[in-house]
Amino acid sequence: MKQPGKRMIWQHIRYLIVGFAILCVITGCAAVRGVPPVPDIRDEVIKTALSLQGTAYKKNGTAPDGFDCSGFVYYVYKKSNIILAPSTNLLNRYGRKVSPSDVRPGDLVFFKAKKIFHVGIMINHEEFIHSSTRKGVTIDRLDSPYWRNKSVHFRNVL
Repeated sequence: MKQPGKRMIWQHIRYLIVGFAILCVITGCAAVRGVPPVPDIRDEVIKTALSLQGTAYKKNGTAPDGFDCSGFVYYVYKKSNIILAPSTNLLNRYGRKVSPSDVRPGDLVFFKAKKIFHVGIMINHEEFIHSSTRKGVTIDRLDSPYWRNKSVHFRNVL
């Protein structure tokens, strides 16, 4: 008589396990729902960059009292705990090259006019934010008359 009792207990345990598994699937494991989502680092970078719009240009500037182009990139990424060099030439060596069709928000955009390099942060496929000598931190379009004739490439540093 002991054998059927053990068998019955194990059968009940199996039913409980299966029932619990079905409940988890149906409710989406409610315990996991309470965990806040991990913020997307790209969104964080763009949010920080946009918050600095209007900040004045400052030669060799790497702080909110004024930025040059690479100092702006350095500061924005540093706020997301990503340390990059505050130098356009060095930034040009970070990460991996990205084709224009694969550009994502937060990727770096580099321009070359003669021997001078310039860097900004892509907001979307058409727009980027950067520190301009004339306008300070501003948003421009890749297809604007000034930028469209400059040599351009993109790098993913995230």
